[in-house]
Amino acid sequence: MRKFFLILLFLTPPSLLSENDLNALLDQQHYKLFDYINKNEDLIDSDNKSFINGFELTIKEIIDPMEISKRVMGKKIHDEATEAQRDNFNERFKNTLFESYSSALKEINYEDLKIVSHYHPKENMNNAIVRLKVDLSGRSIDFVYKMKKINGNWKIIGLIIDGIDLISIFRKQFINLFLEGNKSINYAINNWDLPKETNG
Repeated sequence: MRKFFLILLFLTPPSLLSENDLNALLDQQHYKLFDYINKNEDLIDSDNKSFINGFELTIKEIIDPMEISKRVMGKKIHDEATEAQRDNFNERFKNTLFESYSSALKEINYEDLKIVSHYHPKENMNNAIVRLKVDLSGRSIDFVYKMKKINGNWKIIGLIIDGIDLISIFRKQFINLFLEGNKSINYAINNWDLPKETNG
């Protein structure tokens, strides 16, 4: 029954979903992600770049890496950066983002990831906090999605796994590089961790 409902949901554009369908939208996206991971797991080691590119295409409806990369840079630095610098960092950062997210998901099963609840902080209906739980080897792990409605579509802008705020960690890493390079935006971007294939 769950899969039948998801098939129907695939036919509905995210911008047309009602408020009550936010959980269902995420369930649909999880189903697509786990299906992709299960069918392409051999690429993780043999051709990681192709795996990450496919993962990005699969998740693009609910994650826009540019929205997250600008939060990692921070408002002040993002505003000071040129468009070329923003694009350059986004290209480097999204590999880190998708590798981190896919690494977390590949350790669990679709059936074990459950959406617990969601609420709108400060009654702002364009923002949502979604709480999830997953059972992993008998241990319950919390997931939290910070979401924002952008151009009518829900997007994940923050991700907390087992109490670890990934975006906060990435932001600290970027700021540390920025300060290490004497407040050079180019230094921070150029020294961001590169994908394994090109790092060294």
